Amino acid sequence: MLHFRTERVLLVAPNIFSVQILDKHKQIRHISDVDRVFPAIYDMSPHLIVFDYEYLSDDMERILRRIRTNPYYNKIKICCFKNNQSRKIDSFLKILGVNHVIYKDDLHNPTKETIHHVKSILDSTVTELLVNASF
Repeated sequence: MLHFRTERVLLVAPNIFSVQILDKHKQIRHISDVDRVFPAIYDMSPHLIVFDYEYLSDDMERILRRIRTNPYYNKIKICCFKNNQSRKIDSFLKILGVNHVIYKDDLHNPTKETIHHVKSILDSTVTELLVNASF
């Protein structure tokens, strides 16, 4: 498994995050408009993109295919936050280029292994945002 820490994170999710939380972390950019994903990637050059699958499920395949076929974007690590597991959808996301899938249950009832895995992927500031968003 690859371990990496992030410097710049693009979070694509609905507007449920507190502005105060995001204002404290300049390395995190939150967008909620699907049409702003690629302009934000171009402007920010993120190391990691976290997608909320429930929010983007209709557009997810199109976005992932475009990211993975473009040489400018294809080095970006991609995480997908999902409410529940689905073998068919999860394997499809992996094929499309998602590096890690994080489930809501993993953040609500974390084991030591889960905490270590999530923290090895994400910076602690992003982990805190996902935990706050999952309630």
